[in-house]
Amino acid sequence: MDITYKLKPDSNYFRKVVDRYYQQKPFLLHLHVQFGLLAALPLLVLAYAFITRAPWTSGALVSAVLLVAVCAGSVYLTKALILKRLLKSKDFGLDTTITISVEGLTTFNSRVQSKIEWSAYPRSVRYPDGILLLRARAIRWLPDSALLDSSPELATSLVQSKTDFRRIA
Repeated sequence: MDITYKLKPDSNYFRKVVDRYYQQKPFLLHLHVQFGLLAALPLLVLAYAFITRAPWTSGALVSAVLLVAVCAGSVYLTKALILKRLLKSKDFGLDTTITISVEGLTTFNSRVQSKIEWSAYPRSVRYPDGILLLRARAIRWLPDSALLDSSPELATSLVQSKTDFRRIA
């Protein structure tokens, strides 16, 4: 049973890849949580300064506001830098066909043809709109909208039989 995806990796595709990658991580490793915890530290110091009526309260206020702004911007900056790197991908903008079968994945476009066994992607995550295949330092997003000749259920059952699989609602 071969299941074929036809997609064109563009900036929207890679944005979705980055979002899905961070969504599958444990809650404390989500970008907004990491930077939020970092921003909480100066807010705690500021609260301490107000409670104790410390003479350095105004300095703590300025520092807290600046650090909270930097942390909020860092979420977007981190995603932008990751996206910039992904947009340099050799697959960017090329019509790409990915076929998954019992043997593994076959990727084909005008620049590359590769065949990868399932052992290369030991984990996978099912989202309402596609499947994310995971391995060390590499991910592959298979959106349901790119399916050509099959259903999301068949793709899910195949991937589930070959990888450590989980669902995210």
